[in-house]
Amino acid sequence: MRNRLREKHAETFWIEAESTIVDGVEHFQLKNVIHTKKPLASQLMELLESGIVTMDHLIKRNGKNNRVSEKGPLFKIDKKNLNLLFPDPVKYSLL
Repeated sequence: MRNRLREKHAETFWIEAESTIVDGVEHFQLKNVIHTKKPLASQLMELLESGIVTMDHLIKRNGKNNRVSEKGPLFKIDKKNLNLLFPDPVKYSLL
């Protein structure tokens, strides 16, 4: 898991957007971007154990044929805790 974290998030841009519906069409207003790089992979297990990083295991059911397929784990961290996994995150306001 640590290696995969390093690979997937060697450098990442986390985008915050606001969604509105106008005449039945969804529109997005980009608000902020947080730039992170070089995750502290050694912190991953501790953050999982403490509940700061959580995991959902995704499973999808097809409504037409009722087949189930695994989509795998989804790891989540609240943006206020990004600095615990990614040193020195940089936030850019887009508004």
